[in-house]
Amino acid sequence: MKVPHCNKLFLPLCIFLLSAVALPAMADRLYTTDGESIPGTLVGIENGNLLWSSGVLGDLVIDQYHIERIESGEHYDFKLSGRELNNCWMFVQDDHQLLHCEEGVEVLSDWKLVVAVGEAVNDPPPILTQKGNINVAAEDSSGNNDISKLNVDARSEMRFIESRHTLSLRYQEETVADATARDMWRGGYQYDQFFTERWFAAGNASYEEDEFKEIDQRSLVGMGMGYQFLETRFIDLLGKGTINYVDERFSDGTSRDTPAFLWNLDFAWRFNDKGMEFFHRHAILQAFESGDDFEVDTITGLKYPINGHFSSTIQLEYDFDNLPAQNAVDKKDQTWSIGLNYSW
Repeated sequence: MKVPHCNKLFLPLCIFLLSAVALPAMADRLYTTDGESIPGTLVGIENGNLLWSSGVLGDLVIDQYHIERIESGEHYDFKLSGRELNNCWMFVQDDHQLLHCEEGVEVLSDWKLVVAVGEAVNDPPPILTQKGNINVAAEDSSGNNDISKLNVDARSEMRFIESRHTLSLRYQEETVADATARDMWRGGYQYDQFFTERWFAAGNASYEEDEFKEIDQRSLVGMGMGYQFLETRFIDLLGKGTINYVDERFSDGTSRDTPAFLWNLDFAWRFNDKGMEFFHRHAILQAFESGDDFEVDTITGLKYPINGHFSSTIQLEYDFDNLPAQNAVDKKDQTWSIGLNYSW
């Protein structure tokens, strides 16, 4: 083919035109067990047959047993024997067929395991979903120190179409000689309303009483925006920022109320289908009226499955309050704990 001569002045334009002509040649590619390599477009797989559209050979119907590998940048749903994968694109690495899906990267060992492939072959997600967990950690000592400690964390999330409701509860108790010395509890509610696939409006409210920090009562309410970075079977990641009003009443009779900005991050990474999970959640509260008035609350841990819905949990809770209720109260609280977790 004769390539037209391009003046240096028009060289960038020539490169663009040549690239535009070459783009249609870039397409999906089918590799068969017979050694054939056929460019085209994957239409789908149904009833044991691959439906393939080729610009040269036309529409093809190929027995599924002749599929070796497929490369495609388009997204499809896969229905396999006993499971479903969503929004997958296909690529080949080291002669292995890989599927990059919402559920993660999967190795497809054999195309015979595929029941159907298409743009919407899987059932739509349920309208209402619910999940949650309760984590309990306890400590008991006797002898010179007759002290018992109890730590309970509970969290429940309900998703209804484009709205999400999250309830949380934390309770801590310290008992000396069988009498409750001090305790704390905190209840919270978060509401998320999605208006795109990732963006959502957020609202939150919480109430707390904490004898460890000399807080008689503390309430917080706010609203703002959030973004769901990932929400798959293996990874959940979201962040949200809200403008809040904070009202605090301390044990010494003083009080403090202020507008503040609250930043939340929730992250969960499930290593496999067995229930092993790494999780991290933090909340950073910064008052508008004073740069020194800020708090950081974090919880980070690892969950390891035991049996069924039960798992063991090791976690670190780290709280920092730069302006505590009294000078005698430490700014930092750090707790390592090993507990029992029940999930549903």
